[in-house]
Amino acid sequence: MRLFIVAALAIALLAILFAVQNTNLVTINLLTWQFRESLALVLLATLAIGVVIGLLVSMPALIRRDWRNSRFKRQVDSLEAQITAAQQDMAAQSEKQGALRESYDTLLGSLGLMDSVTGLLHQKALPQTVSSLLRRLYTEVEDPHYRSVCLFLMQAEPTAQQTGILATQEKLLWQAIADILQQNAAVESWLYSDGKGQFACTATGLDEKQAADYGEALQAFVVKNSVPLQDGSVVDVNLSVGGAIANRSHPTDGVTLLQQATEALNQAQQRGRNRFRLLQVSA
Repeated sequence: MRLFIVAALAIALLAILFAVQNTNLVTINLLTWQFRESLALVLLATLAIGVVIGLLVSMPALIRRDWRNSRFKRQVDSLEAQITAAQQDMAAQSEKQGALRESYDTLLGSLGLMDSVTGLLHQKALPQTVSSLLRRLYTEVEDPHYRSVCLFLMQAEPTAQQTGILATQEKLLWQAIADILQQNAAVESWLYSDGKGQFACTATGLDEKQAADYGEALQAFVVKNSVPLQDGSVVDVNLSVGGAIANRSHPTDGVTLLQQATEALNQAQQRGRNRFRLLQVSA
């Protein structure tokens, strides 16, 4: 801004010097009028007329630009209001879902279906849950949320360098892994645990690629960093994941789906540490 002020002052000074040094009179003819004015005044007047003409020519473009900017600003304000409203609605929905899940957990805990170590559903409820999901898969054919049923079995264990952790730390480790899975699992998923390092997850509505991506993501959330425990220590973990997916093209039952997921987990463990294996139920 200061640079522009200095430039304007310099131009004004040059104009004054020009006017002082060019005082010769010249004759100006305009239609039927005739004037005699100094050369400097004539040139400065011509320059002013040129500036005015330039402003008049550019004025429509400036007005159109201001109008577009004003319109874009109104659109931005409208979109920001819509985004804010959507965020508030999502927050309200998440709060409702959290409260609903908490009430479910309370009910399941009162029925003795919660694992006391991790706070997840106990794995003993898994066969009944899988059978119920499969029934909905075959009966609610119009519901896109039940176009498939996926079951993931996850076996966690400390790495070879940390196999000697204390029994109390093992419980803290299973709790920490459960917290990680709960924080990153999809809202429609349900998590299970046996309290001894094996976890399970049921999900619906995924195709085979989505199921593979989801299983690998759950594994990555656990193994990408050392797991922090509540006592302040950290533990490196291996997590093998085996999954099975059933859809209406290949009818099956809960026992078969559990067997397929167990077989996938065994294959993943045989391949090495932190492996993932997904099987499509075929019978």
